[in-house]
Amino acid sequence: MATPPSISDDKPRWLTHTEAADLVGVSYNTIAYWARRGLLQPQKERRTLSNGTVREVLVFDSNAVMTLARRRNANGVNDVDETAASAFEMFEEGRSIREVVIKLRKAPERIEALHEQWLSCGGSELVLNAVAQRELADLVGSFDGVADLVQRVAEMANRLAEMANRSATAEASNEPSER
Repeated sequence: MATPPSISDDKPRWLTHTEAADLVGVSYNTIAYWARRGLLQPQKERRTLSNGTVREVLVFDSNAVMTLARRRNANGVNDVDETAASAFEMFEEGRSIREVVIKLRKAPERIEALHEQWLSCGGSELVLNAVAQRELADLVGSFDGVADLVQRVAEMANRLAEMANRSATAEASNEPSER
């Protein structure tokens, strides 16, 4: 029997019940309820479980799940949207992922995903603005992003430490010994 083509390569990403529930901050049962009511149209996909067995599971279009989550609250305020906005504000203030998890009371995986989205939406530019990047480039040479900058600074610090050690060794060898 031929294996059916996987839908996991399609865009948008297809999520299991649990992944969909975690994404939008609802229960597993809410996702199942939306599917029973016809609000979500799940598809079947073969997935390899952590124990190595292959099983057919229901998966949901992540965009459809997000759309339903946005429509949930009649007052127009949505927990998913509020969480994202609050997390983005805190990242712009320089708060760590740990601090955001504690403040917003959300799962670390969810906040990590929001952090990645924040970075891809230009948040990383806020970490190192254009003026700071130019001034640092004048000091250490051109670099590609914060990781490259950190590596360059570490290399410079190592070279400086080596020079200081050589200088101290040279001074010690030039001093007359006291006997």
